[in-house]
Amino acid sequence: MRKLLSVFVMLIMIFTVILAGCSSGNNNNQPANSNAPSQNTNNEQDMGNGESENESAAYEIPDGTTITIVNGGGTSVEKQMEMYGNALKKKFPQVNFDIRASTKELNLDKMILNGDKFDIFVRSVGSIFYEMPKHQIQYDMSELVSKHQVDLSGIDPVLVQSMTDNADGQLWGIPFLNSTLVLYYNKDMFDEFGVDYPTDGITWNELYDMAKQFNQAKDGVSYIGLEYSGHHITKLNNLGLSYVDPNTGLSTYDDERWKAVLDVFYTPMQDSGYQAFMAQNENKMPSNQFYEGKAAMMVTLVHHAGSEAFENFDFDWDMVAAPTYAENPGIGAQAYPEYAAIPAFSENKDAAMKVIEYMISEEFQLEFSKNGNMPVLTNKDVQAAYGTGKFQGKNQTAVFYNPFAPVMRKSQFDADVEKKMTQYLNDLALGRMDINTLLLKAKEESDQVIAEKSGQ
Repeated sequence: MRKLLSVFVMLIMIFTVILAGCSSGNNNNQPANSNAPSQNTNNEQDMGNGESENESAAYEIPDGTTITIVNGGGTSVEKQMEMYGNALKKKFPQVNFDIRASTKELNLDKMILNGDKFDIFVRSVGSIFYEMPKHQIQYDMSELVSKHQVDLSGIDPVLVQSMTDNADGQLWGIPFLNSTLVLYYNKDMFDEFGVDYPTDGITWNELYDMAKQFNQAKDGVSYIGLEYSGHHITKLNNLGLSYVDPNTGLSTYDDERWKAVLDVFYTPMQDSGYQAFMAQNENKMPSNQFYEGKAAMMVTLVHHAGSEAFENFDFDWDMVAAPTYAENPGIGAQAYPEYAAIPAFSENKDAAMKVIEYMISEEFQLEFSKNGNMPVLTNKDVQAAYGTGKFQGKNQTAVFYNPFAPVMRKSQFDADVEKKMTQYLNDLALGRMDINTLLLKAKEESDQVIAEKSGQ
């Protein structure tokens, strides 16, 4: 009996030693019964399993993973597939991509209300900073970027800064697509009128003088030298002016620099030939006259070159960098990036991060650029490829000629405040209102709508 008891005690001691040895191998030398959290706290695909931090950079998306992408800007599923969907499916054949578009019938509000969840939210700089907080789906991707060692250094820093400036230093999304202003011109009209083509680096004042030469009737047809997209000129102004001051919460229309922006709609349109053209068109600012071959130049968003109209023009066209202000020489228009954001409720954050990492890679961005999508990388080869898959012989790198102006600070009131100014642009163009009066009225009405909507 004593022998059996001795053997039993000895077995217990051996077993205790074995347990002690096993527990000493736990992370951070924690005891086996420790309640301390593990190093990996993600609730999506587990990156633990003994994987080191460096190994997480080589994370592979598991077979059968579904990644749902929602484009909040209403871009059709077909267009999304053309832009990035097909490339993602080719790169990640093991992943099921569910690509959706926000529509009037099923917008983001309704998706959230329905309890729909998605893994990547695509939205432009003009809306993302309002929509994500509104639905409380913003998520700081900084830790994921660090965890997966995602290199953001190749992205134009202005585009990343526009995110962190507007998201209180956080990274709610990563820019993968860009846009900005550009000046398109009708080469056939320039040849017919005997005017030298515009060049990169042109200023607004130089453009005014050039445009005057086209404000006339010829062979029974009326022409003008210049038209533009009014709200894009103000939204992407070269001076980096915001609509709403983040410090005061009021509109910025008492800033004297807005006068230079509004002069674009006043000075060139006071020419008698321009006034005569507007009189023939119900006294309205010209719209779509460039497409019809009646305006020699047009300042607008660069992505218009991706439209079918540019492929079917019956005249020769080209492009140069958008004009700059004398008040801010050598600085281009603001950038207008689109971001790929991971919402807080995504259950596939690691997989989504790897997809986004690919979307900003040189491999993806090069083909993306060739297909007419303005890339976000500063890589010269990627930029040089811009649009070459659609058009040959065009000065498409003009969009990179000037450094971008700082992107304006965004506000939930931007759309309302913008309209309080742009509603008077036609009056300004016709000479019915001067710039000072416009800014006074816009300031008063903007601050009033801000007060009303903020419950003050």
